[in-house]
Amino acid sequence: MMDTRHDTDFTRFQRIAQGHCELLSARFSTQSFGRHAHERYAVGAISGGVEKLYYRGAGYLGSAGSVVTISPGEIHDGLPGSAEGWRYRMLYIDPQWLNRVVLQGRCAEDHIHLFQHAFSRDEVFAQVFLQHHQLIEASASELERDSLLLTLLAALFQRCGAVGECRVASEREAVRRIRSRLDDDVAGAVSLDELAGLVGMDPLYMIRVFKKSVGVSPHSYQIQKRVAHVQQLLRAGMGIADAAFCAGFFDQSHMARAFRKVVGVTPGRFKDCG
Repeated sequence: MMDTRHDTDFTRFQRIAQGHCELLSARFSTQSFGRHAHERYAVGAISGGVEKLYYRGAGYLGSAGSVVTISPGEIHDGLPGSAEGWRYRMLYIDPQWLNRVVLQGRCAEDHIHLFQHAFSRDEVFAQVFLQHHQLIEASASELERDSLLLTLLAALFQRCGAVGECRVASEREAVRRIRSRLDDDVAGAVSLDELAGLVGMDPLYMIRVFKKSVGVSPHSYQIQKRVAHVQQLLRAGMGIADAAFCAGFFDQSHMARAFRKVVGVTPGRFKDCG
């Protein structure tokens, strides 16, 4: 999923609640970053153009399909590597939060230097990163944002061999309690941290356990339960807009998209068949 702005420079910056992670989407053609270091991991993917970068005493060029991986405290810069400049999407991640939530506390220090190189060529993972980043940026659901973020970070650090085995836990009971929580309050706003806290698991581990057992993430399960509730309300004669609201959807169009993915027909056609 590539950015569609090609001719003009732009920046979009966003901070999300989960780990206070920061998202940057940008295109730079004239910007030159002097040598500096971040207190956070800076990870991302280049979607177009070329970036020239100094890192650990060497120069690198990153083009579309390159994954960016910069550890905290490492001096680097950032310059256009072509007349076009470069476009990318970046995540800035607090190392202590990352160590606690994603790396399962395997590092006792404030941060670890996982990355030997600033760029690596991996078109498949770069595409995954760009897609997840864009979905996080656009989502209005805290549960969806958190799920996408942790899934993406797990994939990133598994890619570099940093994520070990999760601790042993009572998975079956945890899944039962999560399902019960979502079933009992279909329309309610439930956060990933709430579900994780309910079963005493780290959010990332909780998502894995739930998906392994149920086949979908907690967010997808919640959407399917809401669609089922909309079906019940429409069968009972409620209007489409009211049913969407009562089932906890942000708006009618959001409900309609989810409804068609699950049921195969639009809410209007479903209602008319009754």
